[in-house]
Amino acid sequence: MPRQARGEVIDPNQIQVVHCVERCVRQAWLCGKDAATGRCYEHRRGWIRDRMEFLASVFGIDCLTFSIMSSHAHLVLRSRPESGRLGAAR
Repeated sequence: MPRQARGEVIDPNQIQVVHCVERCVRQAWLCGKDAATGRCYEHRRGWIRDRMEFLASVFGIDCLTFSIMSSHAHLVLRSRPESGRLGAAR
């Protein structure tokens, strides 16, 4: 059974907390040192954190916690319906 689309599950008028996972594809590295090529991508952690802070302020959400791993990232987000920004995007 496929998972329901987030747009069908999340109500923009209620405060909700969701766990999101972002994954890299094709064995790409998000952060850390790539063992195959020897290249270091550690500098991306700062970029990702800055971008998450910016996007959270634009879209009216709170980033409660996050973890940026070498090939994926975990985010725990809370909606802020009082900001009125979530409903405007639909």
